[in-house]
Amino acid sequence: MPIALLIAFTVAAVFYGTICFFDRPVRSAETCHLAPDFPYTPEDAHLVWQARIGCDTETCADKAAALDVLIDAKIVKPWRTAR
Repeated sequence: MPIALLIAFTVAAVFYGTICFFDRPVRSAETCHLAPDFPYTPEDAHLVWQARIGCDTETCADKAAALDVLIDAKIVKPWRTAR
């Protein structure tokens, strides 16, 4: 029984580690996600904001574009004056 538990734990850890590794946003000197060609609707901007939770607005042009739409729609109040 302990060997089966050890094998199950090892498989679960490897599986979880693989998911976490491939789900991370790409970090580089460039943007990790490109900005959209057309402005988002407020509803789409909200979905993008949630999808890019691991990104920040300084390196992710997609999340920054979504934030701009949410601020313009007065859904989000910026906590500082300039990004």
